Amino acid sequence: CDSIESLAERLEVDREIVRARGWDQEVLGFMPVRKILDSITSRPAILTRRCGHIATVNSPLIKLFSLEELHGLDGSDIDLGLLKERALEELDRMIKLLPREVEEAIHAGTQAFLKYGVTAVHSDDYHGIDYELLMQSLSSTTNMRIYEKFCVSKEEQLDLIKLGQQFETPFFSLRAAKLYLDGSLGARTAAMITPYHDSPAERGVLYMTAEDLKPIVTRADREGIQVCVHVIGDRALEEALKAFEGSASESLKHRLIHVQIASEEQIKRMTDQRLTASIQPIFADSDKIIAPARFGPARMKDAYPFEKMRDMGVPLAISTDSPVESTSVIRNLTSADRFFARRDSIEMYSLDGHILANSAESFSLNYGDRADLFVINVDLLKATQDTPAEMTFVDGRLVYRL
Repeated sequence: CDSIESLAERLEVDREIVRARGWDQEVLGFMPVRKILDSITSRPAILTRRCGHIATVNSPLIKLFSLEELHGLDGSDIDLGLLKERALEELDRMIKLLPREVEEAIHAGTQAFLKYGVTAVHSDDYHGIDYELLMQSLSSTTNMRIYEKFCVSKEEQLDLIKLGQQFETPFFSLRAAKLYLDGSLGARTAAMITPYHDSPAERGVLYMTAEDLKPIVTRADREGIQVCVHVIGDRALEEALKAFEGSASESLKHRLIHVQIASEEQIKRMTDQRLTASIQPIFADSDKIIAPARFGPARMKDAYPFEKMRDMGVPLAISTDSPVESTSVIRNLTSADRFFARRDSIEMYSLDGHILANSAESFSLNYGDRADLFVINVDLLKATQDTPAEMTFVDGRLVYRL
């Protein structure tokens, strides 16, 4: 969307509650705040920013769920219809997805991946959905492989991972916990050690400290659960590094997700602690305007430190962070070209993702290995134009044809 008119057109849906995601104030040219949404639709509506860490709602939705009590939480402003971070999580708990909506979402997501030849996804889906419905829905998927990272915020929630393992299939595994330590750069909720350059009163939102995270890591170590931690800002990274000290990172491949800014000293500690990382080079392109504004010139030298992480020995896998970014293989590889040789990027985008998932399966073009592959009519070592797959196969079955 790039105008109020195009936004209004997108919201013309026959739903009891209108839900949409993907707006960016830098593209729209404005924030779709409460007053604007009220002028567009009389149905209760929630519009989540592309990053997933901030949303706007209209008056009917605020009234329906009595959201006034969320005012001020993590910087949320109900007068503007603006919800951030944990306030948005609270709303997710109030609005449960219906089985039909879950089925539609899984189908749409699967098709978006298969179109570009992506046969496996590391997913994080426990948001606004009933636990059993989620397990049943994911375990019935056979057209792609799902490595579920179950979202937790408390130690006792690790029980749900062990419980969910009864639903595992050759296409669905549940062996990892996902935790959020901060928000996003675009929403200025990524937790920073020093204030934002373009907003000196803000340092972001820190979900939990090392003291909060440590008991979860300790129990996960004991029960053989991989811990994957969302860290975008350097303050969130610092808390994660403290919590992972002495953990079983080498065997379980505990993982840092994003790492959009890190000092050399922090990267050395990642290496020493045997931590892995999943990175999104495509962020460096989509954030090319906001990153210098948020970080400022002095801190940009520590931003997107992916080459340094690789050179200092941190095992990496490239990912899209879809639906935040495109599922296009070539778009993601092209973004990675500024950091790595294309051949290395292809390996980090494919094989290394399986390694970080602790997958016991063997995937290659060798006899006897799992036939997860795609056919594309370009040279992946050179291509820069967005190109879909001609065919995609999962476990030897044709699951997508252009």
